[in-house]
Amino acid sequence: MDKKLKAVTFYLIAFVDFIFSYAAIFFGLMILFEGREISFVTAIYWVIQTMTTVGYGDIEFTADIIRVFSIIVQLTGILFFFGMLFPLVVSPAIERRLKEHFSEMPTVAADNLREHIIICGYNPLVASLIHELQSEKHPFVVVDPVKEHIEHLVGHNMPCILGDPTEYEVLINARIGTASKLIANMDDETNATIVLLASSFSNIEIIAIVEDIKNSKYFAYAGADRVISPKQIYGMQIGMRATGPLVNEVLESVEFFKNLRIVELPIFPGSVLIGKNLRESERLYKTGTRVVGIWNKGELTLGPPADEMIRESSVLLAIGTMEELSRLRALTTGGFHR
Repeated sequence: MDKKLKAVTFYLIAFVDFIFSYAAIFFGLMILFEGREISFVTAIYWVIQTMTTVGYGDIEFTADIIRVFSIIVQLTGILFFFGMLFPLVVSPAIERRLKEHFSEMPTVAADNLREHIIICGYNPLVASLIHELQSEKHPFVVVDPVKEHIEHLVGHNMPCILGDPTEYEVLINARIGTASKLIANMDDETNATIVLLASSFSNIEIIAIVEDIKNSKYFAYAGADRVISPKQIYGMQIGMRATGPLVNEVLESVEFFKNLRIVELPIFPGSVLIGKNLRESERLYKTGTRVVGIWNKGELTLGPPADEMIRESSVLLAIGTMEELSRLRALTTGGFHR
């Protein structure tokens, strides 16, 4: 017999037992201390209305011992209804209904995926990465616990799973056993759990995107193969300004698969991009890259609007191939000639 069914059965038996036992005690107390006899049905009626704290007041008595007994019956009722009925019956019923609700949500299946990328957590950075993955026809699946995110992905016919990526079953559903990479892209605490869980699977590369650079070493200990910290990359790129524009090569980039990389490129003095917005710069120079974020005054904006202005102090977070990123670097360093 199922454990929950056993618990409910025990609860019902105990509840009925208490009702009849209390009814018998009340029946006797009324005879001994009130000097009047009531029917056993009336005694059961009094016990039930006392346990449920209804208390119609149609059965009267004056003896203190019966009043003390009434308090005991009331407390027992509260214990049964709020201490046992809700945890054993009501809460599981609500939990089942919620699971049914979420299971009814349409989810684009992740069946037959091999050598794919599992992306844990959806945000503007992931949206741009997905665009590139689709362009390269590289298989992927997004795992996210937020219903609205999954509804958006389903609406765009993207492989996705509604679920908590810190749960073993969810990663199994994402076919982690045949995946090539996993990207942990949630908050640092959740990412740590994802990395620990994913590291128990062999032959998968784990990439953690961290918020706080101080946590990087802990992710490495947990099993992350690569740890990406936008703030760290930002600091390194700003440090390059001291040496002036570098050679037209993409450095400190992170490769997601094949030749697709993500890199942060500072805007150097003399760059042709200064004073232009993202839409205008793409229209004029057509590098093929996708700007997924922009640093301005130390603040990172993911998924920046097309009218976001590029300033001398800006740093672009871009995704593209080595060739595309090299063309964009030439623009950021002032080395582009039309």
